[in-house]
Amino acid sequence: MNTFIVIQQMLVLFALMVVGYACYKASWLDKNAYGRLSKIVVNVMNPMLIINGVLNKDTGDDYRKVLINLLLVGIYFILLTVLSFFIVKILRIEKPVESLYRLMMIFSNVGFIAIPVISSVYGEGAVLYIAFYILGYNFLLYTYGLHLVEESITGDGKKEKGKGYKKIINSGVVACLAAILIFAAKIRVPSSVEAFVSYLGEPAVPLSMILIGASMAQQDLKRLFADIKMYLFLLIRLLVVPVTAALLIRGFALDEKIAGTFILMLAMPVGSIVVLLAADQGADESCCIKGSVLSTLLSVITIPVVSFLL
Repeated sequence: MNTFIVIQQMLVLFALMVVGYACYKASWLDKNAYGRLSKIVVNVMNPMLIINGVLNKDTGDDYRKVLINLLLVGIYFILLTVLSFFIVKILRIEKPVESLYRLMMIFSNVGFIAIPVISSVYGEGAVLYIAFYILGYNFLLYTYGLHLVEESITGDGKKEKGKGYKKIINSGVVACLAAILIFAAKIRVPSSVEAFVSYLGEPAVPLSMILIGASMAQQDLKRLFADIKMYLFLLIRLLVVPVTAALLIRGFALDEKIAGTFILMLAMPVGSIVVLLAADQGADESCCIKGSVLSTLLSVITIPVVSFLL
C-alpha cells in the first residue's frame, strides 16, 4: 500500500478543518451560518454526491464479482450494527450519547478517504465496488441513522405521531433509490446533466470538513482531546474490528480487490456527515466531533497498519 497517499489524504482533511476553525474564529462563520450550511450539505449536496457516484457507470461483464461485493456490503453493515450494541455496553457509554456512539460505529468515512485510498491500492476499477458501500451507507444514514440521532435527543427513539414516515422519506433516501434505479437500468444522462449533479455533489466533501472545523471552534479543545472512552472506542473501531476481519477473511477464496475493499472500509474513520446530521437534527454533535476528528487523525497510523495484513 502507498502509505504516502494515505498520509497526504489525511493532511488534506486536517487542512480543511483548520480552514473551518479559522473562519469561525475570524467571525466569517457564526452559529446561524453553520446551521444553515449544515442543512444544505445534508439535504442537497450529499444526495447529489450519491447520484453522482453512479451516473454513467458500468458494471462490466463480471456480474459475479458485483454480487459478491453486494454480499460483503450487507455483511459490513450488519456486522457494524450488531457490534455497536455490544461495544456501548462493554465501554459503559452513558445513555445520553449511547445512540451517537452506535451511529459512529456504523457510519464511517466511505467517500472522501476511502475512494482515494482504495483506488491507490487497487486502481480506479475499485471505485465501482466502493459505490455500493456508499449507496448502502446513505440509505441507512437517512433511515436508521436518523433514528439513532432522534433516540439521542428523546432518550427512547420515539417519534411524534404521524411524523415517522415523513422523516424516512427525505432527500437522502430519494437520492439512494434514484441511484439504484439509474445503475440497475443503466440509464445514461447527457454530459450537461452529469456536470450539474457533479457540481452540486462534489462540494459536499470539502464543505463538510470545513464545517467540522467550525464545530471544533465552538468546543473546548481540552475536553475534545481528553475523552478516554472515545480513545478506547476508536481503538476497537479502527484496529480491533478490521484486523480481526482481515485475519478471518483469509480463510475464504475471495477476489483480492473485493476482499481488500471490504477490510479497508472497516478501517475508515468516523464519517464527517454524522456530525452534520447531528447538528441538523439538534443533537449533541460535540460527541460526534470528537469521534470524527480523533479517528481521522488516528487513521493516518491505523489504516497503514491494517493494510499490512492484506
